[in-house]
Amino acid sequence: MMTERSRIPRGTRPRSLLAALVATGTLVLGACGGDGDDEGKSPPTPAPADAASTASDPGTDPASAPGTPEPADTPPAKSTAPPTGRTAPPTSAPARPPAQRPAATPRCTTDHLALSLGRIDAGAGNRYAPLVFTNTGTTTCALRGYPGVSLLDASGDRVGHPAKRSGSMLPAVKLAPGKHAYAALHTIAPGLTDKPCWPRAQRVNVYPPGSKAALRAPARSFEVCGDTFDVSAVAPGKHP
Repeated sequence: MMTERSRIPRGTRPRSLLAALVATGTLVLGACGGDGDDEGKSPPTPAPADAASTASDPGTDPASAPGTPEPADTPPAKSTAPPTGRTAPPTSAPARPPAQRPAATPRCTTDHLALSLGRIDAGAGNRYAPLVFTNTGTTTCALRGYPGVSLLDASGDRVGHPAKRSGSMLPAVKLAPGKHAYAALHTIAPGLTDKPCWPRAQRVNVYPPGSKAALRAPARSFEVCGDTFDVSAVAPGKHP
């Protein structure tokens, strides 16, 4: 009598056994492979305490944390102090205000002047008579330039032509109260030319330099001859 084992067809048992062995090997290899991966990996490195504390505080600036070294590329701060042995340049002194010029002496006017005709001098065919200006005011005044001079007859009419300017301009004359300045009238003696003399004047009419008002004084028999009549610029004193 044939047994049940002997009834299994040939080729069936070896294949089943091979499949069981392959499954068993796969399980074994899977278990061994898992252990190998864990052994090949290194344990995680713990984070430094400073980094952990910094990471935990989002408002902390790493650059401002105590003990943080200054970056190497930060340039050193420049010193504003002057080098040793040198002094700072001196500051410029404030500009001084310009000096004020003294007030100019006011011009003498006819309100504070008196006029007179001085003594007539004769010499070498010429006749000179000083027109004298006297400061009758209480303050100093000045005269500069040529006066305007005309001769008048008894009725006040002009005799001849006004005096012409003669000589060069002179510096201003300052007249303190009671002081004098003069301008010289000039003519020539009778008979030096064929031109007749003018009628004798009774008064001399004078405009001080720069004035539009006139002063008058007795002519003292001043007579113009040869049609020559001129006047100099004002000079200090009462006569040449």
